[in-house]
Amino acid sequence: MNCSKIKLLIPGLVLLLSGCSEEQETIPTYTIEASTLSVNVPGTGHLEAASSQVINSPGRQPMTIAWLAEEYKEVKKGELIVKFDGEKLSIDSRNEQLDMMLIEKDIGKKVTEKNKLETEVDAEKEFVSEEFEFAKSYSVDDLRIYSQLEIIESIENTEFLSAKDEFLDWKKGSISEQSQSAVDVLDIQKNGHQSKLEQHQQALAHLEVRAPFDGLLVYEKNWRGESASVGQSVFPGRPVAKIPNLSKMQAKLFVLEKEAIGLAKDQKVSLTLDAYPDKTFKGTVVEVAGFARTIQRGNPVKFFEVTVEIDQAGNDTFRPGRKLSATIHVEEFNQKLLAPIQAIHNEDGGNFVYLKQGGEFKRQPISTGAKNLFLVEVMSGLKEGDQIALSTPGENKHG
Repeated sequence: MNCSKIKLLIPGLVLLLSGCSEEQETIPTYTIEASTLSVNVPGTGHLEAASSQVINSPGRQPMTIAWLAEEYKEVKKGELIVKFDGEKLSIDSRNEQLDMMLIEKDIGKKVTEKNKLETEVDAEKEFVSEEFEFAKSYSVDDLRIYSQLEIIESIENTEFLSAKDEFLDWKKGSISEQSQSAVDVLDIQKNGHQSKLEQHQQALAHLEVRAPFDGLLVYEKNWRGESASVGQSVFPGRPVAKIPNLSKMQAKLFVLEKEAIGLAKDQKVSLTLDAYPDKTFKGTVVEVAGFARTIQRGNPVKFFEVTVEIDQAGNDTFRPGRKLSATIHVEEFNQKLLAPIQAIHNEDGGNFVYLKQGGEFKRQPISTGAKNLFLVEVMSGLKEGDQIALSTPGENKHG
């Protein structure tokens, strides 16, 4: 009976052992070896001219684009390329003219009111002057003829008329000053409207922008990569279009922030135009943006902007706006021990791998150096020929 039990248990044990062996075999491994580590960074972008004649928005106030010529079109000197909407400017001009007319009317009222008040004061002054002359002609200062009281009244009347005449002089001056102050305020308001009217008139005279010379028309992009479009408001002085110098072209690349490893000036670049996928062109990094930014409205993904000078001379192949993909050759390291990034684990600030020892995987601390998007240099902790797990051993236990 005991023997039968043993016979039953043995097959189960064999099955268990074979199951453990299958689990070990299902964990993918990577063999450490010395190889060349190439740090290459991908990017996408477009062609643009290294130098261009920029065409700015005219006027001194924002204007709305009503019409645009076709982009990447050969234009002749004097040809219409941008037309702005003048309807709002015309309405604003009429409103300014109306405001100026109303102010002129108010100024006329103030002048009329001033003249009326001054006429009243002049009439009163004339009456006082006549009264004063009469009082002087019939002055009473002889005590033999007039009583003392009559003489005092005559003197007081003369003094009163003299004081009233001085008061009327002051009143007339005050009327003039107050009226002039009111007119000055209205003149300031009028000048303000006049200045705005002149701005509107100037803008109306520049509703059409024409090509300054022959060339290829390219519309300027804003910091989000958006070109000018119909219905868009453009601020004065803002670049609207440009006519590029096609003899020297460059590439504007955008590199994902998380992939921008070690970008620097003078690094070599391989470029492929979407229009010519079988041709590879060479270039050199001339500028790397100091910070990453978004390039599409509503999309939070950030990119570094990289400017690349293209080695080849300008020709019909290199047309502004053509899309391209590129590889930036950041650095190359010879004969380095390399491990896949997916095999590297991190805990408490330290890196480790699962090293295969016999039939088991054990944690092995390592230190790392240079890396690209897929591989990392192992500086210590592993040697050539070691096998490491590409996934966490415990993950396949129930798989």
